[in-house]
Amino acid sequence: MERAGKSRSGDGDRISSLPDCLIHLIISFLTAREAVQTCLLSKRWKNLWTTLPFLNFNLWKFKSGGESDDSELEDGGPPDKFDKFRDFVGMTLLLRKASNLHTFHLSCPEMRGWPEYNMFIRSWFLYALNHNPQVLKIVYPLEGSVPLAIFTCASLVDASFSSFTHVCNIKLINLPCLRRLHLNGGGLTHGFVEMLFSGCPMLEFFHVENCYRELYSINSQSLKHLKTEWPSINLWHKDTGKEIVLINTPNLLSFSDVICLNFTGPKWLLKMPSLTSANISFERSTYGRSYDGKSNILMGLSNVENLKLSGYGIKVLLETEMLNCPEFTNLKDLSVKDLCLACNCNLFTCFFLESLPQFEEAFIISSWFEL
Repeated sequence: MERAGKSRSGDGDRISSLPDCLIHLIISFLTAREAVQTCLLSKRWKNLWTTLPFLNFNLWKFKSGGESDDSELEDGGPPDKFDKFRDFVGMTLLLRKASNLHTFHLSCPEMRGWPEYNMFIRSWFLYALNHNPQVLKIVYPLEGSVPLAIFTCASLVDASFSSFTHVCNIKLINLPCLRRLHLNGGGLTHGFVEMLFSGCPMLEFFHVENCYRELYSINSQSLKHLKTEWPSINLWHKDTGKEIVLINTPNLLSFSDVICLNFTGPKWLLKMPSLTSANISFERSTYGRSYDGKSNILMGLSNVENLKLSGYGIKVLLETEMLNCPEFTNLKDLSVKDLCLACNCNLFTCFFLESLPQFEEAFIISSWFEL
């Protein structure tokens, strides 16, 4: 009976008997503050957090116990919670014993408008970059440009950045292992994007949202998924004197974007022979000059299996490209939204649906706005 009792007692804390790497994985689902608090569990856990390769600092989830943490001070200063969060992050990084980081998450967008914290945020960012992170997720409102060290972090595999004001003064991008990149907010120039794809030979997933974009071409042999989300300010169509807007991505599998059909000069050339899924919103002309039909948008989408089209520019697209429309030999699922069927029913039926030998299902929502 005693042996059985000891066995049951010993089974009470099986987690502590696990190797450090597994305990680290369990703790990785906690915020950094919660991870540090595990030191109170037992002697086995006392220093485990100091070698944790996963750090997640989240100001919104940070609770320091003060009643006035979330309110500004009487003198108009920042909330007391900000100072406590700053001190906690600094002390945690100071006491860490691990040489490398696998994952570093920092989220403190609430600090926008308090420039006195910028140097601390930048120092935390640079600490992460100096410890060979593989996954980096930063949400912060640092005024000015992105720290340049990020563009030469050789260990980076997955990166996500939000609330940056702009990207500028970039002379070199060398991210040989980067496979996923998500940018939310800020500005992207054509020169930056050119350097990005030339300096990221392994990049497979590129996701952009809420960004000011001025792009004329994307050339990538590795890219498999390209996605931009509204309300990104789209300058694909800007009258810049460029004759061609080129997307040359031979291995791209999925493409999601907002295409404006009010450009006055450049024509679109889509070279996506491997594309299987596309979700495109076409914005109509609002500047008195319509789409001239010189592009090959439908041709570039002709290999897809799943196609979603929306936006009030669909009518313009159909009228200008449908006569030269290729067969969509692989298309099985089609979704069309905002199509004025009263104006385009015959055109849509004769030149589109008849080009779908593998067609299985269509989902069409008509919109009766005057186009």
